[in-house]
Amino acid sequence: MENMDALQYWKAAAAEYRRVQQGSDFSAQNRALVEQRFEKIAGKRVLDAGCGYGQYTGWFAQQGAQVTGCDGAAEMIRLAQSDYPTCRFDLVDLTKTLPYPSGSFDLVFCNQVLMDLPEIEGVLTEFARVLDANGRLWFSIVHPAFYIGDWVVGADGRKRAKEISGYLTPHTQTGNFWGKSIHYHRPISFYLNLAARCGFSLVELTEPSSYNPKENGADLPLFLCAEFSR
Repeated sequence: MENMDALQYWKAAAAEYRRVQQGSDFSAQNRALVEQRFEKIAGKRVLDAGCGYGQYTGWFAQQGAQVTGCDGAAEMIRLAQSDYPTCRFDLVDLTKTLPYPSGSFDLVFCNQVLMDLPEIEGVLTEFARVLDANGRLWFSIVHPAFYIGDWVVGADGRKRAKEISGYLTPHTQTGNFWGKSIHYHRPISFYLNLAARCGFSLVELTEPSSYNPKENGADLPLFLCAEFSR
């Protein structure tokens, strides 16, 4: 599937995606992780790559960062510019050459994006190019081992575990959470090995427990967050 098809889905789903995310416990958990990690970001040059409707671009700006948000879905950019009129937002297809000079940023922040792109080798190569020599890449994705598969429900009705198959083989699946979207499953090793080939060194990998313990197994991660040095 070409990225243009995926972008069209995101364009159509933009408003509903924003509405769902603004009321989502999972989104709140994700934001708490980001705010804790980047509480000292003032003065840093930040690229919010795949900024969506701009919530993190706006947050980084509030913390004093010099931030640019970019996204390939035109409707997402329109919403972002409407909600955060003082921030800079660019319409950019991340799978193409980025319109920024080499060494432009201290941080490339890519939150819940890479699993929605059909090809990411060129994406990471471009992230490496636009980063300063001492820059960092931080990305998060839905956890590859716990996104696919069906829940196993215990006798008490709570979701206890996930039954997983086909983990090692990259594949594509569609979802309809806020409109049609495409998810590109890749195992963790795919992301880490690709990052290494693109010149990144792993600093930290985290798998925060993010499921709702009232409904799901609390000892399972929903997200995977990875930070790399240039």
